[in-house]
Amino acid sequence: MPKYFTRVSDEQIQKIREYMDLFMGHPFSGTAIGAVLDDAASSQGKMIRPRLLVMASEFGSACREAGDRLYKLAAIVEMTHLASLIHDDIIDDAPLRRGKPSVQSKYGKNAAVYAGDFLMSRISYHLMREGLNHSGMVLSKTVEAMCVGEIGQAACRYKENVTMEEYLRNIHGKTVALFMACCRIGARESGCSEKVAQLLEALGECLGYMFQMRDDLLDFTTDHTQIGKNAHQDFQEGIYTLPVLLALEQPGGREALTPFMQRNAGRILSAEDICRMEQLVTELGGMEKSWNLIHGYQQHAEELIRLLPSCEVAQLLLKLVRKLGAV
Repeated sequence: MPKYFTRVSDEQIQKIREYMDLFMGHPFSGTAIGAVLDDAASSQGKMIRPRLLVMASEFGSACREAGDRLYKLAAIVEMTHLASLIHDDIIDDAPLRRGKPSVQSKYGKNAAVYAGDFLMSRISYHLMREGLNHSGMVLSKTVEAMCVGEIGQAACRYKENVTMEEYLRNIHGKTVALFMACCRIGARESGCSEKVAQLLEALGECLGYMFQMRDDLLDFTTDHTQIGKNAHQDFQEGIYTLPVLLALEQPGGREALTPFMQRNAGRILSAEDICRMEQLVTELGGMEKSWNLIHGYQQHAEELIRLLPSCEVAQLLLKLVRKLGAV
């Protein structure tokens, strides 16, 4: 695990996973739906969002007393993320997730839909059962934002005149909102002052944008086996992300790239077209300007960290921010 996450111990992650296993327990053994849920529960992802929640809680005076409550919430946050991935795979008709077959390609769309819905019902139940009312309201609004982001992205598919404002609004819902919620929940549950909670929530916003923008840049890298999807899959699915949008804004950019977007909408984009599109995006500065924007969020995040109480976890968050900003 990267150094900036070492503040969250293996023992803490194990507690979070134990609560996930408890909360995700189901009566569907031997069925496709049960297999989807078991696959999700055994996922060995980096647990970034639960780790961020626990790290944010370190700024509160009641962090130790809130231990079990925090681990339950971290488990619920990760379950929310897993449910969103399952539903995303269905909508995207994605064959892969993290380089492995997606749940809907392995078990069918029906099983994936039911499993995702079952997860969301369990999240609601355990939030109420554990009396996590305030954090439950934060998370409910976050799920609403995630839905709005996905709906907004769907409305922008193959849209030649999609704007940066629409893109930022969509990724704020899809990705950023859950990062913000992790920081807000961790701070609130550990007794942070409202000022510190707001700083951490703003930091979560910067981190969310940086994570998503880096992910968009990966669609323009050469080794696509590492991210488990085909080259320029976003573009081919009509999802025009940061490098493309910034290239479009440059002089001559729209004239150069619109023909490729039109052929893409007509599903007649060739492999040669994709290569030329990538070349144009690079030549027009789409990649460079994307990094510049990421570095702008990095600068703001570093300013926020300097305003937080000085402690070890603040330094680890600073390392995380700088890692995300590294080209």
